[in-house]
Amino acid sequence: MKTFFVHFVFLMSALLSYSQQMAVEILEEETADHVVFKAKNTLDEPVEITFELSEIRGLEYDGQPIVKLVEPQKTLLVAELKKIGGPVGYVYGYNQVLMPAKLYDPEDFKKFEQGIVVFSRDGCTRCAYATDYLVQNKVDFTLLNFTQHPEYGAYMWDKLREQGVIGNQVGTPVIMVNGRLSYSHENLKQFVRTLKQTQQGGK
Repeated sequence: MKTFFVHFVFLMSALLSYSQQMAVEILEEETADHVVFKAKNTLDEPVEITFELSEIRGLEYDGQPIVKLVEPQKTLLVAELKKIGGPVGYVYGYNQVLMPAKLYDPEDFKKFEQGIVVFSRDGCTRCAYATDYLVQNKVDFTLLNFTQHPEYGAYMWDKLREQGVIGNQVGTPVIMVNGRLSYSHENLKQFVRTLKQTQQGGK
């Protein structure tokens, strides 16, 4: 059985200079039953990668991009794909983004994972509508403006990444209820009404 593969790398952050384009190296291993991909970070800073496969043959794969944070000087398992018979072939590519040092203390921010949190930004009329509704209806919530406080934005994106969000754009407000985030609400008015009902149900 012969394996064919092609790979390509995208550079998604100006923080990575040309000399750092191979900050993360993808290691491929093949066994009798699987093809394994690992990411090796050669830097002293964490790097987030988004790994994708296409033109798959002979492997079981759900088609979803895989986002992983690779710690400094560490090697991390990215994917382990089961062989399903026949010739194996694939094309893989990955984005890499150098992650800045934490802007906040994760332990300190755990307090936000209980109750309702509204992440807002300056000039967002939908954010203003949501917060005004909650205030008028006496719904307890915490307002985190990430325009004025970048650490709140960093926290919000970390939580979104934990939920599998890929990319760098979401519709605001982003609203977190007991640690679970929602965003890009098609019907914001209806959604904020459910927050009132949720709080009433919890009393």
